[in-house]
Amino acid sequence: MLFSFLLTIFSTLCTAVGLIYVFYYIYFNVILLKLKTKSIESYKGKVVIVTGASSGIGSSIAEKYALLGCKVAIVARRENLLEECKSNILKKHKKLSQKDILIVRCDLTKENDCKEMVDKVIKEWSKLDIVVWNAGVGSLIDFSKVDGRFDIFRDNMDINYFSLVYSTSFALPFLKQSNGSIVVVSSLAGKFGTALRTSYSASKHAVQGFFNSLRNEVDNVQITIVCPGFVKTDFHSKVATLDNKVIERESNHFMTPQVCADHILEAERMGKRELIMTPKARIGSKLTAFFPEFIDYMTNLTAKSSIKK
Repeated sequence: MLFSFLLTIFSTLCTAVGLIYVFYYIYFNVILLKLKTKSIESYKGKVVIVTGASSGIGSSIAEKYALLGCKVAIVARRENLLEECKSNILKKHKKLSQKDILIVRCDLTKENDCKEMVDKVIKEWSKLDIVVWNAGVGSLIDFSKVDGRFDIFRDNMDINYFSLVYSTSFALPFLKQSNGSIVVVSSLAGKFGTALRTSYSASKHAVQGFFNSLRNEVDNVQITIVCPGFVKTDFHSKVATLDNKVIERESNHFMTPQVCADHILEAERMGKRELIMTPKARIGSKLTAFFPEFIDYMTNLTAKSSIKK
């Protein structure tokens, strides 16, 4: 009798929780996203900053925003690569002009450079609508062998985290004025802890924490955090180590920068809070709370399989 009663209560609770989850999913992932999705036409004339834009994902993102009719500032440390990037985009798309793309040389680890980056864009176009923080650096180290080499940890934090704090601080007033968007290209290392990535993963966890907190402080600026998987770029195909050797990685199954950029633009257009690109990682992020040891095992297995023997 008692068992039957408890079973009835348990079944009722499960049904209630299931219905609540279905309602939550439909409202936030279907109805709300549909209402927040911007039209393609609305991008014409918008001003966009893309960091880490000299190659790879950043270059592809800049190209796609320019094709939507945006004015795009491409940002990186090496001006010659930015010139090459701009030239390639203009050669491929004759309808674009020199005035559609602005080159900004910037060392994002320096506060003054970040301020000058934003100031230059405002001086050129008088507003700012979208920023894509894409610049970053990776590392692959065995923490037990660091032996005082903490510089790699500082470098990862300076480039992957503090550069975003500086840049966001200077860009935010203008993004508030335009009800703009911040797109943060983070990493699956910001969702999961993985062996040999203590430095990199720590910096990306900091990024996730910062922007998830900022989202709750600003009402009229959309923040989209993107966690790609492995992408066919110099960043993902080769990674530096403590002894300055370069480890090549198996890239046959890596996503192309163009496909990655398509996903990122679509996520920003739909107003998504977060985009986890790989199906395995999406499932893993949901299951971590229930099966942490199993998810750790699978994460390490995937990471190790990407390194060439």
